[in-house]
Amino acid sequence: MRRLTEIICVFRIQLLSLRAEAGPFFLAGILFPASMYLFARAVSGAQSAQDHNRVRFVAGSIVFSISLTSISWLGYLLLENRFTGRLKLFATLPLAPSSYLLGILLFAFAQATLATTALLLVGRGFGVSMRPNIPMLTLVIMITVLCLCGLGVTIAARARSFTEGSLLTDALGAGLVFLAPIYYTPENMLPGLRTVSQLLPTAFAARAVETTLNGSYHVGSQLLALCLMAALTLGIGFRLTKWREE
Repeated sequence: MRRLTEIICVFRIQLLSLRAEAGPFFLAGILFPASMYLFARAVSGAQSAQDHNRVRFVAGSIVFSISLTSISWLGYLLLENRFTGRLKLFATLPLAPSSYLLGILLFAFAQATLATTALLLVGRGFGVSMRPNIPMLTLVIMITVLCLCGLGVTIAARARSFTEGSLLTDALGAGLVFLAPIYYTPENMLPGLRTVSQLLPTAFAARAVETTLNGSYHVGSQLLALCLMAALTLGIGFRLTKWREE
């Protein structure tokens, strides 16, 4: 019970910071991804585009949102905790390192739930025909969050300064989306990048999200890849996290 209480306390502290900074979260989690949906639709001539293209754009925007919130936004919060001394306060409560990190992950799930729900409503508002398989979509979102949070945790743990960490999380949060065939097909990429881009976690996530939005559950290979990546990135991130700065 004590460990659960610690996790909930960390979650509530981060939730309070989200309430205080709702504007940046709205921009990163909802407005930018929704704008990318409109941009992709306009560039592709989507007034007459097939429904599956529109669903792909919605799936891409959901992954874009998760990438920005799980890497850029969450990484920023972790960097702030570390470089403003807040992490030292957590360490002296005393609070177990695992409770801190699990509380952060719980907060990341809450962010992803809010943003994904909002983007699904945006898609409905623009007339996108979707039959989301909610249980499978939820599972895909959770595994994707774990995978991308691991990257954010790793950067926050290894950054030598707040500025360096912020730049890295911002670049990675957006770069993993723009370098992956999410808003466009792999055939539109340079041959040398085509294979590599399809191995990015955001590429697996986008394919899985699109499949679940079409009502299917055949996402086994994508989930397996995301689970392996999540185990790797979270394992590295947890191991590198300095609970007490030297």
